Amino acid sequence: MLYAMVELRMRVPNKKEEKMAAKVIFSILTENHEGPIGDDWRYWVEAKVFNQGLKGKGKIEVKKHSLPSGTTQEPPGPPAPLELPAGEGGQRVHVKLTLQATEVDLFRNDVGKVDIDVRLECPGSGEEPLVHDGKISVGVVESPGITGETSIVTLAYRLVFSCD
Repeated sequence: MLYAMVELRMRVPNKKEEKMAAKVIFSILTENHEGPIGDDWRYWVEAKVFNQGLKGKGKIEVKKHSLPSGTTQEPPGPPAPLELPAGEGGQRVHVKLTLQATEVDLFRNDVGKVDIDVRLECPGSGEEPLVHDGKISVGVVESPGITGETSIVTLAYRLVFSCD
C-alpha cells in the first residue's frame, strides 16, 4: 500500500501597506497695513503644496476693502480656508505662499508681490495635526511720480498639516 503525504500551506496574500493621505489646510487669520499710501486694498494669496512634485494648489482672494494704516483686522468675509491635497503622508512637505497686495487708486494701482517657503513635518498616524502659524509681508511702493512712499501689508496665516 502506498501512502502519500500532502502538505497543505495556506497562502495569505500580503496586504500592501496602506499609505496615509496627507492634506494641508491654509487660512488667513488677520491683515495689517502700516504706511502712508492709502486705505483701499485688495490682495490674493496662492498656496502650492509640494511632496515629490506639486500635489495641491489654491488661491484665496480678498476683494477691495478699507484697511487704514495701523489697523489689524480679520479679513472681510472672512475668506474660507483652503483644503489642499499633500500627497502621501509620512513625509515632509514644502508649501509655497505667494502674496500679491494692491493699493487701489483712482488712476494707477500700486502693487507688491512676495513669495515665501514653509517646510512642514508630517505628524505620525493617529497624532494631532501639526499647526503652523506665520506671517507674510509685502512692501507696496506708491507710484514714483506721486510720492514714492512705501506701505507694508502683513497677513497672519495658519497651515494645518494632517496625515489620515
